[in-house]
Amino acid sequence: MANVSSVPGMTKARLWMVLGALMLAVLLASMEISIIATALPTIAGEFNAFESFAWVGTAYVAASAIGTPLLGKLSDLYGRRLVFQATMAMFIVGSLLCGLSQSMNQLIGARVLQGFGGGAIQALAFAILGDILPPRERGRYIGYFTLAFVGAALLGPLIGGFIIDHWTWPWIFYINIPLAGIASVVSYFALDLPFPRRKARIDFTGAALLAVTIGGLMIALEIGGKDGWGKPGVLAMLVGVAVGLVLFVLVERRAVEPMIPLHLFSNRVVLMCVIAGSCAGTIAYGAGQFLPLYFQDSLFVSPTESGLRLLPQMVGVTLGTFGIGRLILLTGRYKSFPVVGSTVAAAGAFAISFITGSTAYVWLIAPMIGLGFGMAAVFTTTSIATQNAVEFRDLGVATATVMFFRMLGGAVGLAAFGTILNATIRRELPARLGITADAAADLIREPSSIAALPAASRDAVAETLASGVGQIYLVSAVVMIIGLIASILMPEEPLRPRAGLSDALEQVTSQA
Repeated sequence: MANVSSVPGMTKARLWMVLGALMLAVLLASMEISIIATALPTIAGEFNAFESFAWVGTAYVAASAIGTPLLGKLSDLYGRRLVFQATMAMFIVGSLLCGLSQSMNQLIGARVLQGFGGGAIQALAFAILGDILPPRERGRYIGYFTLAFVGAALLGPLIGGFIIDHWTWPWIFYINIPLAGIASVVSYFALDLPFPRRKARIDFTGAALLAVTIGGLMIALEIGGKDGWGKPGVLAMLVGVAVGLVLFVLVERRAVEPMIPLHLFSNRVVLMCVIAGSCAGTIAYGAGQFLPLYFQDSLFVSPTESGLRLLPQMVGVTLGTFGIGRLILLTGRYKSFPVVGSTVAAAGAFAISFITGSTAYVWLIAPMIGLGFGMAAVFTTTSIATQNAVEFRDLGVATATVMFFRMLGGAVGLAAFGTILNATIRRELPARLGITADAAADLIREPSSIAALPAASRDAVAETLASGVGQIYLVSAVVMIIGLIASILMPEEPLRPRAGLSDALEQVTSQA
């Protein structure tokens, strides 16, 4: 069968085996961020631990953010296949331990292991594409991964709600085991390709500082968004994060093989891709969590219907991923696509910012399609542009760095948007009902309890929540304008005609 890549042995059949396995792995790992949302009330109730249920989500995101650059760097040193199998093993074992957990603390600990592997799966999948396909050809296939990456955030709540309604919460984790096992076995055989390993000292100091800094940041964001940013403990933690960041930069400047090579940020393509990707991540993983809240708490639809109402975003994601991937293949150019995508996403977010407690769903369809299209345009293009702009030796860590900042943008956005919503509730609801801020906060319960309130209170809560979510999307529009500026400033480099791995193997052969 014909070889569709410049990498020896990468036939079309083998390529589709790799794509299928990697896309399944990306879908499972990405969905773990959002699928847990509909299950958390049930889990917290069973363990009688409502005060700590938010840590179940934070543990996964924090561990993912730490594992992504670390394992991305290790894949540059020891090969994508070996490190990818290790990440899959961590994800599978972590999923099993999550399902077997008998307390909230056990579940949080298991989520750390699951997230450490899950975050790296996403980055390594994109890096493997860079190994086996030239950048111009890559646009045809990278849409499948972007679709899985973004689609998981939208479909997770729907699938999680279905599992809770028909089975028990451990199956949210158990379902990963056979599916991830299949992806692991297929990728093990399909990725049996030559890889030029190199001897190097692992930057353990940088890895430790990165873990402490990012972990501290995630914890500070979680506590600050819930209890307020002026608390002494939060301020002290943020100071510690700043100190850790400075120490990390100093260590990375001296390291022979740094975990995140600082020279990447002197590359304007990579720097602009990081900024644009962070802005899109803020929308996908930050603001994207609040539309289901609006549908359930302001419009009083069921969790399942709330998930279904997000499908227009999936339409936009599909159009963006496959359409733009094809256009990059045909034209060999990429710069205009994140510019258009950021513009469309900013317009969509701005339109959604006008929602009220009685907005007809039909008026949200076009803006949601625009949001999905914009996120996909930015994610697809920044992945291709970054990989095209760096040497093969940095392909894994560069891909992981862009993915890391996407997730970090989502985490920061989620905390900031939660603060905006809480402030709106404490400001507007007392003004509507003539009650104290604490009493107003007590009215925000599960959707069925809000729907059962007296008409005046119910309508006030619905309008207040709609106002808060509207403000979140207004801020999101501003964030996407920042992404638009970064996209405009992004240089465009000619797309390479050959896959990264084939070039690296050729260099090794010539030096032998």
